[in-house]
Amino acid sequence: MDHYKRMVIFTKVVEQGSMSAAGRLLDMSPSAISQQIRYLENHSGITLLHRSTRKLTLTDVGKRYYYYCQQLCQAADNAQAVLESEIEEPFGELRIAAPVGLATYLVSSLGEWSQEFQHLSINLQVHDDHIDLIEQRVDLAIRIGEMPDSSYIAHKIGTMRMGLYVTLGWIEENGIPSHPTDLKNCEWLHVQFNSAGLRQLHFFNEYEYLNFTVEMKPKFVINNILLLRKMCEQGYGICTLSEFEVEQSVKEQRLTRILPQWHLGETNIWAVTTHRKAQSAKVIQVIEHIKKQLILK
Repeated sequence: MDHYKRMVIFTKVVEQGSMSAAGRLLDMSPSAISQQIRYLENHSGITLLHRSTRKLTLTDVGKRYYYYCQQLCQAADNAQAVLESEIEEPFGELRIAAPVGLATYLVSSLGEWSQEFQHLSINLQVHDDHIDLIEQRVDLAIRIGEMPDSSYIAHKIGTMRMGLYVTLGWIEENGIPSHPTDLKNCEWLHVQFNSAGLRQLHFFNEYEYLNFTVEMKPKFVINNILLLRKMCEQGYGICTLSEFEVEQSVKEQRLTRILPQWHLGETNIWAVTTHRKAQSAKVIQVIEHIKKQLILK
């Protein structure tokens, strides 16, 4: 048996006042308890307990030894309490990585959620590219699209539907389109990290079970979703954005959706962690919170 476990047994014997009582607490037989105490004494060559038929008393060195064994047990209890509190209630710093568009949508609700927990703080890392979660000490990454093969654990937590958005001024100038083919010669804004070649947009009409493909050559190719939305709000052209990314712009009538009966497919949203098991309360609960925010859409 581990020497530290024998120290715990010795502490419980002293605190309970007998080996039988300590045995009941530790689910051990009195003879097994007695054997471990004898091992401690034989190993050190020092008597720790005076035994009689009625009671146990500590020797002088036993009293000093008990003091430090008690400190050891208290430290172990405190350490276990830290783990149990982390399982039950979010605690410490929670590091989240998310793409720009979704981070903008989620940041307010995350702030409100974190106020429920006095000892929790959030460190939000905004990245459109995939970062190394271990190197950056990220507890949770929110990612969009197809997940590459990796050692990370990914759980689908929602979907993101894309739509076409323009300004009211664009509609006044170009009219309201009724079919994707009406957009062939329009100016487009596109988010991508390279600008070569034509793009194809695949439209789906869930009411009539139709699909249609339109080729477009963007006027602007931008690698930042916030700048893309800003340029769209300034009337530079049509852009494809998710309903999460345009929520505030639509509310404030800076943007409006065209061809609402057509959509551009759905993209999966993933919660990505480095471990499959033993997730802390802060990770478990923030994932559930984000899922609820995505379902609200």
